[in-house]
Amino acid sequence: MYILLIDFLSVATRAYLAFIALTVLLACDLGRSKKHQNFERLNLLVRQYRNDVTLNELKAIFVVTEEGCPTCNKSLAQMVDKYLDDSTSLFWVSAMGSMVDISPFKLKPERVVWDYDDSLRSSGIITGSGVILVSNGRVDTIVQLGNARTVTGALAYVSDLLQMR
Repeated sequence: MYILLIDFLSVATRAYLAFIALTVLLACDLGRSKKHQNFERLNLLVRQYRNDVTLNELKAIFVVTEEGCPTCNKSLAQMVDKYLDDSTSLFWVSAMGSMVDISPFKLKPERVVWDYDDSLRSSGIITGSGVILVSNGRVDTIVQLGNARTVTGALAYVSDLLQMR
């Protein structure tokens, strides 16, 4: 009787462990699926606006808008000034210039996508200002800026990640 009970428990335990493993695999697959969808949408948009640039060439796409947190938008616009000469960076600007200084972007039009239709926001990849970090032609990390209290830390994080690449 004890052997039967132990055998039953081991079957139940195996079934439980199999269920847990399946749940983890599905969750990981859903995360990869979301990243893959983001990659496909972003790749399509980049090709639509800039047929001379591929995601394989990029390390970062800086998204500058006037939506949401004004401090975040201004801080990002000031930070990206040092990346304007970097050929591995692309600047996706949907700001009109009323709340964010966009004059530096006008000096480097070859690195800028002017997106006044808000195509990037409509795609669901990112809303508002932020940075899309790209690794090996794939979306790696999306840093959304929307909180003035954390913007300095978020931009330092982005800067550190870009220095490591």
